[in-house]
Amino acid sequence: MRGIGIFARLQIALAGVDQIPSPAKGTSATPESTPNGKEVVYRILFNEYWPRVRRHLASYLENPDEVDEVSAEVFVVAWRKLNPSKPMGLKWFLRTADNKLRDVARRDRSKRNVVDALTRRMQEDSELHPLEVIALRQALHDLNARERQVVVLTYWDGLTAAEVSDVLRCSQAAVWTTLTRARAKLRAQLETPGVGA
Repeated sequence: MRGIGIFARLQIALAGVDQIPSPAKGTSATPESTPNGKEVVYRILFNEYWPRVRRHLASYLENPDEVDEVSAEVFVVAWRKLNPSKPMGLKWFLRTADNKLRDVARRDRSKRNVVDALTRRMQEDSELHPLEVIALRQALHDLNARERQVVVLTYWDGLTAAEVSDVLRCSQAAVWTTLTRARAKLRAQLETPGVGA
């Protein structure tokens, strides 16, 4: 499940919770007292608050995929913390959404700092034209964190695939896969007509 996004994981987790169990005849069962009561309460909270959390996040984030991902993160936290006898309300969901927005802002700042450092290094270490540096900076910005790590370790630090795999504690095959994907993204960015011209 590691290779898919958190939103997809949440959808998979919810797939088996579509039916609310009906209580046995003659009993007065509440959702939280049924064997899978947590799932039932969670489904009710999800149905009620997902649209509101998503709308709240959409007022801060422009990318709809990112809105879905951050909304899903909120609901993963809700699942972990859910006490079926005391379900959380809208204020809890909005507060958690705001905390996740702060996490996104920190990640964005960190990403910008890495790209800035890489750009400075490119300017110091090479005879690149300023427009080429700008194009490379934008291309690097479009890589994900793991792809940037592999590119930096391979091209800036001069490590072999075996050394990169040791540093990142992953297989050499994973390093080659990530590097191939990063190269394809960089090539697509840098070969766009007008880039660096």
